Amino acid sequence: MQIAGLFLAALLAAGFSAGLNYLFREAGRAGITYLGPVFEEWLKTGLALFFNVSLPGTHILFGVLEAAGDYVWGAGGKLPAALSGIAAHTVFGLVTFLLINSGYQVFIAVPASIAAHVTWNWAVLKLSREN
Repeated sequence: MQIAGLFLAALLAAGFSAGLNYLFREAGRAGITYLGPVFEEWLKTGLALFFNVSLPGTHILFGVLEAAGDYVWGAGGKLPAALSGIAAHTVFGLVTFLLINSGYQVFIAVPASIAAHVTWNWAVLKLSREN
């Protein structure tokens, strides 16, 4: 059940996030930079906790699913963008996991991962504008 739950948590988070991110693009860079990370981090963590599956695993698998979508439907440099997305979501998951395992409440851990995610998106969008 752990593997099925992990896939279900990541797939649901990726599906909801894809739909929300589509809507957030209407808000321009602000939607991508700020709104997407808020919902993605709560969805990934919330669903991992709901299904009682690996929190880092859910974040990593989410990153793989998002990377596959980015690769197929064309984000920036395709393969580098996809691979960096996997790495970034791995880091966001580790931030959340390590904080929770250090005794912090989920209401502290998730905002920390949101801050990391917002910073990441801001940097990527800034760099992509300069190239």
